Amino acid sequence: MSWTTGTQTEALSANYANGSALASSSTATSIGPTTGAAYLPANFFLPSSGVGKSLLVKAFGVLSDTATPNLTIGVTANTTQGTYNSSGIFATTGTLAQGSGVTNVPWDLEVLITCSAVGASGTFLADGMFRVYNTATTINTARCSSSAANPNTALTLSTESAYYVELFATWSAASASNTITVYNVAVLGLN
Repeated sequence: MSWTTGTQTEALSANYANGSALASSSTATSIGPTTGAAYLPANFFLPSSGVGKSLLVKAFGVLSDTATPNLTIGVTANTTQGTYNSSGIFATTGTLAQGSGVTNVPWDLEVLITCSAVGASGTFLADGMFRVYNTATTINTARCSSSAANPNTALTLSTESAYYVELFATWSAASASNTITVYNVAVLGLN
């Protein structure tokens, strides 16, 4: 490190157990391992230095499906660990069509989340990429961001409350064959 900024990267969380597979469901559900949720205390993004403070979320796992279902995946800020908060979506892929009848194919997600305003009406901009490796030569990719707009628009979320940073997913069709599992997730505080 150069120490030019006087800051350092800090691991806020890293799981030590696989998450439970999300299957037979078509509702948005928290999918990260309960051991991998990062906890952000109230005012983690301080009023005096929170603007520009960033988080990096990196996750890996496998998915399987039948036919060609759609999958939505993203990162959410939850007030209760292991729940889904539709009002706290830092970043999402939106609906993404999956390959037909794949089994245990790897996927990865990387999202950078940056605080752009603090307070009761704090805002966050997020952008990243979700990739599914359907075959050795076919990779399904999607932008994972705080909005589908270009340029990106921000999520409004109070920085004065405490949150758990977790992954969520939604299948378009409930089937025991449509599964997604998180093997590894880490949340890093960058500054």
